[in-house]
Amino acid sequence: MWGDKINDNEYFGYNNDFVGYLPIDLLEGGNNSSDGLLIVNHEYPSPLFINNYTDEDFRNGRIKTIEEVEAEKRSVGISIFRVKRVNGEWNFTEDESYNRMIDANTQIKICGAAKNTLGEYATGTLANCSGGFTPWGTYLSSEENFQDYFVSENVWEYRWNDVVKDAVIEHYGWVVEVDPFDKNSVPKKRTSLGRFRHENVAIGISGNKKAVAYMGDDKVNECVYKFISSKSYNETDRTANMDILDEGELYVADFTNNKWQLLDYDKRAELKSAFTSQADVLVNCDRSSKLVGGTECNRPEDIEINPLDKSVFIAFTNNSKKKDYDGSIVRIIEKNNDPESLEFEWEVFATGGVDSGFSSPDNLCFDSKGNLWVLCDVSTSKLNKDRYSSFKNNSLFMIPTVGDNKGKAFRFAAGPVECEMCGGNFTPDESTLFVSVQHPGEGSLTPESATSRWPNFGNDIPRPAVIAITGFDS
Repeated sequence: MWGDKINDNEYFGYNNDFVGYLPIDLLEGGNNSSDGLLIVNHEYPSPLFINNYTDEDFRNGRIKTIEEVEAEKRSVGISIFRVKRVNGEWNFTEDESYNRMIDANTQIKICGAAKNTLGEYATGTLANCSGGFTPWGTYLSSEENFQDYFVSENVWEYRWNDVVKDAVIEHYGWVVEVDPFDKNSVPKKRTSLGRFRHENVAIGISGNKKAVAYMGDDKVNECVYKFISSKSYNETDRTANMDILDEGELYVADFTNNKWQLLDYDKRAELKSAFTSQADVLVNCDRSSKLVGGTECNRPEDIEINPLDKSVFIAFTNNSKKKDYDGSIVRIIEKNNDPESLEFEWEVFATGGVDSGFSSPDNLCFDSKGNLWVLCDVSTSKLNKDRYSSFKNNSLFMIPTVGDNKGKAFRFAAGPVECEMCGGNFTPDESTLFVSVQHPGEGSLTPESATSRWPNFGNDIPRPAVIAITGFDS
């Protein structure tokens, strides 16, 4: 949880979102379900609980100190650390060969089609929302709401630029690839996957061994994307796959015509009048996608691939501008069940609302039986109020995708006050489900009057944390 040490010099970050488990013996072909690495994203800081920087301070324009900004920069990014399950209980494990924090100060290499425009390195990663694992054993972290840090030259939500003047906004909004098994490896921003408010990345391998990455832009009236690698995935040579996401073609979903539309400056005349190069197209995906026919969607968040039939499930969280208040889950079926196909069919698999019992689906994950696990995110300002009152606190649901109960949502767990339930990832044997509890007590105005004291209770501040739900094997 927030404030725990992960090594001698670094601490677990704030507002954990994605959480995923990798067996410690993965690179040797193993699937150890009691000893592995947890990889956790940290989406944004809490100025209140990190620095006692209140809403009143913000409204009055109080400038943070360098020390306060640095504390917040250390609280975002990616935590990697080892965990072990002994006698049924999961525990943090001190291991200097793996445990590390990648934060807003870490040097990150810029790779892919936009690297010549952006420079060789970026300073740090931030706004790390969800993510995903690759078949070659690396982690993909998604930079989402980077605009909260870089709204204008002098003012942004977290006010970092009061003391940090050299930030380059185009360095953020990418997918960051990390090798969790090599502590000395340099993280890389994969610019060929496009720049937008990334929620996550779901990787599939086609029949031709191409890596196919599905992604969503988490903003109202934004799009769903797919990247197809040029090079083929090599099952026997991990090193050969380490830069496979740097070369390929990026597409945007056209739900009107059931097609994937290519985003390529040299091949699409529509892009030449608005942009100067493929790098320019990638930096500005939110604009370039519309020019080639990308469909404006209702906040596409997590995307996952059903292990049973390889269809693609997308959480559309909501869009009040289109009077979609509770969101839905949409299923894409690629033509001939081929991830490389440029044509698809789609259907609404489940609709949020009072009748279904859930609202605002966000993160998704599957178990091996094809059950879809859905973590919801009704915003704190609306939670337990008005039309959302019947849903209570944000919760975790299980929805079967086959059988008599197909499409029916079963509430499995409820989160603490004002939190977002997110993450969601099983161990290989599916005996444990790891879940993140993000921003409990988010509506607090002062530490003394915190609206939640989870998980330590008493007089402690609320702390975002990862929980392990066990007992599935029994």
